[in-house]
Amino acid sequence: MAASTKRIVGYLPVEYHNRLRQYMDEENLGESAALVQILREFFDGRQQNPEIDSLKAQLTQLQQRVAVVEAVLSSGGRGGRGRSLLPVMSEPIKPKALTTAELAERLKVKPAEVDEAVSQGIEDFKKWSRSRDPALIRWEKRGELFHQVER
Repeated sequence: MAASTKRIVGYLPVEYHNRLRQYMDEENLGESAALVQILREFFDGRQQNPEIDSLKAQLTQLQQRVAVVEAVLSSGGRGGRGRSLLPVMSEPIKPKALTTAELAERLKVKPAEVDEAVSQGIEDFKKWSRSRDPALIRWEKRGELFHQVER
């Protein structure tokens, strides 16, 4: 009766042998089992691992969010052409209440411009702030601080 496995003999460079030993320790496998597992992964593709799949999904989400940030930064952070091509994040980040200086920095304007826009009226200020906000957030002034307007 023929054996269902075949014996192989070979020589490995020291570097690969050390890595094989490390893999054996990490996976708690003997030498033959480790080699079979490595060859299986090479020829049949990596076994499904829920942790790796979860990390891949998280990486995809991060890549999408980075793309949004890059697109906003490359457009200068202001309204105008190209705005409709930006991807939309499913869960926008909600900033805390901001001072005039903090909002001016976020909108890339001078604090005096924020004060001037506020004096134009509530609805005009909301439109003005949205057109300059990198995440298209509308802002309103409550007391001395500016707050994000809920959609």
